[in-house]
Amino acid sequence: MFIDGKWIIREDIDVFDPYTLENIEKITALDREETKNAIEVTEKHKEIMKNLSPSKRYKILMKVAEHLSSKKDFFAKTISIDVGKPIKQSKIEVDRTLTALKLSAFYAKELRGETINSENGLIFTKKEPLGVIGAITPFNFPLNLATHKIGPAIATGNSVVLHPSSKAPIVAIYLTKIIEHVLKQMDIPRGVFNLATGNGEIVGDEISKNDNVNMVSFTGSVEVGESISKNAKMKKVTLELGGNNPMIVLKDSDIKLAAKSAVKSKFLNAGQVCISVGQVLVEEEVVETFTKYVIEETKKLILGNPLDKNTDIGPLISPESALRIENLIKQSVSEGGELLIGGNRQNSLISPAVINIDEENILSKIETFGPILPILTVKDSEEAVNIANNSKYGLQAGLFTNNINNAMKIADELEYGGIMINSSPTFRKDNMPFGGVKKSGLGREGIKYTVEEMSETKTVVIHNI
Repeated sequence: MFIDGKWIIREDIDVFDPYTLENIEKITALDREETKNAIEVTEKHKEIMKNLSPSKRYKILMKVAEHLSSKKDFFAKTISIDVGKPIKQSKIEVDRTLTALKLSAFYAKELRGETINSENGLIFTKKEPLGVIGAITPFNFPLNLATHKIGPAIATGNSVVLHPSSKAPIVAIYLTKIIEHVLKQMDIPRGVFNLATGNGEIVGDEISKNDNVNMVSFTGSVEVGESISKNAKMKKVTLELGGNNPMIVLKDSDIKLAAKSAVKSKFLNAGQVCISVGQVLVEEEVVETFTKYVIEETKKLILGNPLDKNTDIGPLISPESALRIENLIKQSVSEGGELLIGGNRQNSLISPAVINIDEENILSKIETFGPILPILTVKDSEEAVNIANNSKYGLQAGLFTNNINNAMKIADELEYGGIMINSSPTFRKDNMPFGGVKKSGLGREGIKYTVEEMSETKTVVIHNI
């Protein structure tokens, strides 16, 4: 769509507002040959990026941040229209994106090797770019997650081809316009950054298979991630996938705080968050109190227009996604789940649902990616850990307890990439290592850690000094 500094404008794909269901844009869908061309252009420009000084890479990122900052309200509104995210959450996403850009700029100047002692010689290492980064991003955080790939790629001197979700591509288009402007202003060939919009089955598939791509950085579903991993062959891959992220609440914890955290975290972006609470495992002595607080907090949430500043929960990305959630609730109830509140659907809107379940319930086994909060009663922490670990996923887990010894013991036992103590699994800072084990992913994101993933170490040995 934006290839070698030129925009390819066609009306191939309809983009809909998830709340109003109105057609808000028609965008270009690249075919396979066009995608190959976009990758070829990116490959031809990789030496230009490699040879840019750290100061120039820093300047690119800081200028992008500066232009984005001047358009914060515009980008927040665009996210809300594109994704259906409540405007107050969209504003937070823009702020986090600015942080990610500035962190990336910092690390552009902080790429360091090391010196190793050697008799009669010198051994030293240096960091070099991989070459071409294929960045494939989802709809739920269309600005911040794109920046978590683009920022470190530029910082390390890689060229980039970006493929955003066709469900919410508008934000990526506007971000590309800022990058285009900055590159032009700095007299850097625009072919170092290319935007490839279209269907994942074509564009994403070609990026994962193409030999000119040196690394694929993907955020999305387990199924697509597994396909990319197979197609990528010997190229480097980082996969940030999904999970059924458990939150364990022990009887010695602050129960009200835990309940508030569960509700706030679960219903963020209508549950369309990879680290959203998957299920809450509560010790039986306090489950009744915890559930009471959860229902009280859930009733306070306002469902509706994402552009209304008072809205807490907007629509899911499409009516089809909402229908899938409605059917999951019905299946859960048919398997013995007790629906305590919510679960009503109107087009793309689903009222936040709270359900009591057991370990065999469908909601204990899958990533719902919607506004359903399952509560499961356990007799003790040992049972909670066993249930939590009995999963194909391993992204993040939360644990509420006031016993530091228990906290450290359970943190060691949980088979997850991140353990949040006295917080929900949904906690994330842009510079912490982020990623999962098992089927929840490969590699780590977080600006510093993505910089490591997107660079390689070259060793130089000088003899006879």
